[in-house]
Amino acid sequence: MKQLQLRLVILSATLLVLSALLLSWFAWRDFSQGLPPEMARTVTTVSHSVAHVMQKAHANGVPFHAMTGVEEYLGQVRENNPSIVYMQVSGQAGQPLYRSGFDALAEQPALHAAGASPTDAVTERLGPYFNTAVPLVFGQVRVGTLHLGQRASFVEQQMREVSYDVLTTLVVAGLIALELMRFVLTFAIATPADVIRVFVARVREGDYSHYLPPDRLGGIGQLNAHFNRIVAEINVRCQRLPAAARASLAKLTLHEPGARQTLHASALAHIRWPFFLLIFADSLSLSFFPVYVGQFYAPDMGLSKSVVVGLPISIFMFTWALSMPWAGMWSDRVGHRKAFVVGAAITTAGLVLTAFAQSLYDLLLWRCLTALGYGLVFITAQGYVANNTPPAQRTRGMAVFLSSFFAGSLSGSAIGGILSDRLGHGPTILLSALLSAAAALFVLRFLSPAKPGGAARRSLALADVQRLLRNKKFAAITFLAAVPAKIALTGFLYYTVPLYLSLLGNSQSTTGRVMMAYGLAIIVLSPLAAKLADRIGHLRWFVTVGGYAAALAMLVIYVNDSTLGLLISITLLGIAHAIGVSPQLALINDFCKEVVAEVGAGTATGIFRLVERLGNVLGPVIAALLISHYGYRGAFLGIGLLCFVCITSFTAMFFWFERNPSRAASVAG
Repeated sequence: MKQLQLRLVILSATLLVLSALLLSWFAWRDFSQGLPPEMARTVTTVSHSVAHVMQKAHANGVPFHAMTGVEEYLGQVRENNPSIVYMQVSGQAGQPLYRSGFDALAEQPALHAAGASPTDAVTERLGPYFNTAVPLVFGQVRVGTLHLGQRASFVEQQMREVSYDVLTTLVVAGLIALELMRFVLTFAIATPADVIRVFVARVREGDYSHYLPPDRLGGIGQLNAHFNRIVAEINVRCQRLPAAARASLAKLTLHEPGARQTLHASALAHIRWPFFLLIFADSLSLSFFPVYVGQFYAPDMGLSKSVVVGLPISIFMFTWALSMPWAGMWSDRVGHRKAFVVGAAITTAGLVLTAFAQSLYDLLLWRCLTALGYGLVFITAQGYVANNTPPAQRTRGMAVFLSSFFAGSLSGSAIGGILSDRLGHGPTILLSALLSAAAALFVLRFLSPAKPGGAARRSLALADVQRLLRNKKFAAITFLAAVPAKIALTGFLYYTVPLYLSLLGNSQSTTGRVMMAYGLAIIVLSPLAAKLADRIGHLRWFVTVGGYAAALAMLVIYVNDSTLGLLISITLLGIAHAIGVSPQLALINDFCKEVVAEVGAGTATGIFRLVERLGNVLGPVIAALLISHYGYRGAFLGIGLLCFVCITSFTAMFFWFERNPSRAASVAG
């Protein structure tokens, strides 16, 4: 069975890559062929207004070759259309009559050699320019030609932008298709095969009391109805036998008349696809959300614009953090299916309202609502993974969870930037809401309505929080390693990067592509770093290396404050978090065994994640305050110094703990 699945994966992946490459090539070819004519249509529109003005003057008796103020007028037209670098009006014989911008060109095109049509505009390349020649026809007589020039480098830049967009779309489409393919293969082949295997094993032992679930996606599950009919027939016939005959069948296990028990099998892929889809939906606005918030700013708010722009992000993170304990307990009580659907529905409503926000206060309220749903989905998916993963494979299960999260975040931020450039901010957020609703529908259709989870989760007690925070090692890991990492994530990546890239003149598409580097680094390196950490041990050194790498990432953009420098910084931050973030929870379990045993592993993990979110909340606030007082470079340096001081203190403290184990034990409680 595994070999069959592997072959299907290889075949599907090959077809996917080939079709995606082919579609990308067609898209790029069509754009490259269509861009010059589109540019010609743009300048032709400008030429019509120029021709109309000159025709009115000509109709009033002004000779075509003796008009005054034409060159000043052409200069004004060029100011209103920066892509036009020169304009020239030529006579019937091609002699120049009026010019604007032409004499300042370093390399002047030979306009007399330009092609012309008696009635239509003609666009062709002349040296470093695309020249559009538009015939000037006054009173059915052609009196001359209007030449409008655009730099060929502008076209080449547009071609590069489209090439990058196509490549980005190709990568994201590959990630989405692989996630969906994993879901389909699991649901159509792997899960039905597992259930049938358990079913057949029961039948071999004489157990005819259970039935297979109905097929919902085709595949192997189509056999279930046939097996169920056989089991039902056996039960009916056995129940019709006389009592004496039934006594001879005592070894068989049958169900009571009218009672049917159904076998179900769970797999991580069942929740992985809808979780990926919801994270993808919410992340569509990552690359432009600070810019979107900026339009609600007013000087009379009493706060600097940088602080106001950071408020919705901080409020979102704060609400998300507060919702997690409640969301976890409610999810355990009602079951993962219902909790996910409710969370996705709340997220959908929040996104729709966010798209139609009329003021900053509306926006803050709707982001709180979105965060409630987002937090419920997040903790529900995390709980589903934990409940359906054997203890020995719990680390692998959480790696699957995190890889889905970062893959969705990466894909959403990249595609969101492209969409916002073409659709606008509001429609892109509405699309987010539509995808969030689709995630809820997937769960309703495909996730089994399993009974609410096993042991009820104990409510969070203040005494447990105090006991953990008094533990010096727990406090060091949390406040000196975990919280600074989240400050760098939200303060730098989610808040500062979109604003700074916009300030540098980059499009939203470019912002999405640059931010994509963080997720790619996490997806590629995080599994490798986790395996290396498990094999080598010494987890604190991985945390230390990751912390210093994060500080170095901030130093890079401080020294090289450009788009390239920002790309390097974001990539380095992704590498830093891939190395240093994953071992943090394992480090707590290793170094804080006594206090973790006292409060319980689940409670310790929940408190760690809750306090860790403090960094998510503080990140945008810290970055905004630094920007308002010291500018962007000062903010980069400030966040870098914070990371450096915290990780140095962390390293020094754990060095002291290892050198003085007896004294460390005495302060650990």
